[in-house]
Amino acid sequence: MTDQIYTVPRTLWLISREYAGIAEAGGVKNVACSLCEGLAAKGCAVTLLIPRYACSDFHAVTEYTPDCVAPQQVCVAEKEYTVSFDSGYCNGVKLVFVLHQIFADKTGVYTYTAEDERRDPRRKRGTGHADALLMDVLFQKAVLAYGTVCGLLPDVIHCQDAATALIPVMARNLAPFSDFFGRTRFAVTIHNAGPGYHHEFPSVAAAIEYTGLPEPLVSAAVNGAAVEPFLLAGAYAGLSTVSPWYADELLNPANADTGGLSVLFSRRHFRIKGITNGIDCGKYDPSDTAKSLLPFAFAPARGELDGKYKNRKFFIETYAGKAAVSDAYPALVRSGYLQNEKKGERPVYFCYHGRIVSQKGIDILILAASSLLASRTDARVVIVGQGEALLENALGDLAVKYAGRCVYFCGYDRAVSRLATAVSDFIVLPSKFEPCGLEDFIGQLFGTVPVAHATGGLNKISDGETGFLYTKNTPEQLLSVLTRLTALVKNEPSALYSLIERGAVCVADRYAWEKVIEREYVPFYAGL
Repeated sequence: MTDQIYTVPRTLWLISREYAGIAEAGGVKNVACSLCEGLAAKGCAVTLLIPRYACSDFHAVTEYTPDCVAPQQVCVAEKEYTVSFDSGYCNGVKLVFVLHQIFADKTGVYTYTAEDERRDPRRKRGTGHADALLMDVLFQKAVLAYGTVCGLLPDVIHCQDAATALIPVMARNLAPFSDFFGRTRFAVTIHNAGPGYHHEFPSVAAAIEYTGLPEPLVSAAVNGAAVEPFLLAGAYAGLSTVSPWYADELLNPANADTGGLSVLFSRRHFRIKGITNGIDCGKYDPSDTAKSLLPFAFAPARGELDGKYKNRKFFIETYAGKAAVSDAYPALVRSGYLQNEKKGERPVYFCYHGRIVSQKGIDILILAASSLLASRTDARVVIVGQGEALLENALGDLAVKYAGRCVYFCGYDRAVSRLATAVSDFIVLPSKFEPCGLEDFIGQLFGTVPVAHATGGLNKISDGETGFLYTKNTPEQLLSVLTRLTALVKNEPSALYSLIERGAVCVADRYAWEKVIEREYVPFYAGL
């Protein structure tokens, strides 16, 4: 008996509110970009549709063409909006930008930025856009309107997360779209079903007003008082999520981290395919400084780590040391600093890079790191990220209290973020829930061993083989693990080096995007 051979779709549209290198917010950007580029490399004609924001970056876009099709009228909440479309190309992917002033006004993809707050104090940095529902529905209807005039409809439309999940529902139920998309298959990927990520409507009446969908259909997707896009999408699209472990959690009615969705997914016998996100290993290859953005090259999979520790010295002198100047990182605000290593010292470095939000367990990290720094003078803590103001402030206080051994960079800078991970011995990921996780992959490619709460997609770490997992997500449990690992580096450095090599090899062998696409996504599309 031979394995089934599947072929890539001839044409595919990927719909996303974000895309790496163009408009960035969370992990969706990386999945959207790598999936598009990977499918294009396999011969699929891929088109990405995305809004054009004030923050959009076009440096990598070629053949930019304004008004690639005629502008279209889109009705949302009984009001007509004229949307237009520009196009371009990037790494073999056709890009279609949806233009309207509602998107053009936004300096952040989903939330207000510091610049927005400076201009209007009512727009608090980090809070969601006041017109978020209008943005969602206008973009989704604009995508379908583009389909009515583009001249070539795709075999598959793949929608990323809740902000785009209504596209298959409206394509099947609203005129004139239902006349055009009869042969198109749809997929919706759930990247995060945690509270705050649902893009839900507050009521049945609001959902009907914004979307124009019929009342019986909308009423069947109620969660409490709210109307859920994922529940609507389930009847019209194949559902996937970003790891098999998170798929199991989404279908577990006891899961308290989905705002009630898991109960309804289970009750309605939804099928959700879990496909672990891949990573584009080449973009993080530490042996190629042009790609990794690191000053010194090294090769963890071959046990060549000299460059890793040269990067550490550079990081302290240029960015994290007391004498480093802020001009080196204008997008960041630094609290605390790292002192230069003295001859004969071997401090143990722990880092975190990512969103500074409760979901990521930052409160747990702060308490554990504070106790670690108080008890171990050889421990160092490096944190980079931005998010909730209270957590940012607490991290700033931690770094100041332990200045010399702790540094916090508030904000985002790609070079500093990558360096912070690459120079550390361990990357700490105490997420309360985690659909997939990318930072553990990046850490492993950079020779930095992940230490993570065993939840969702973080279970792809093999405990004791490619990293470390712990089950009870408390500051005390995390502190115990970090203390043990500090001693491990001191007493058994060879064990650390073995973990580094195995982790780097594992990521490249199992989770390179081209392999994930071939093994998982191509059969998934064929089965829609």
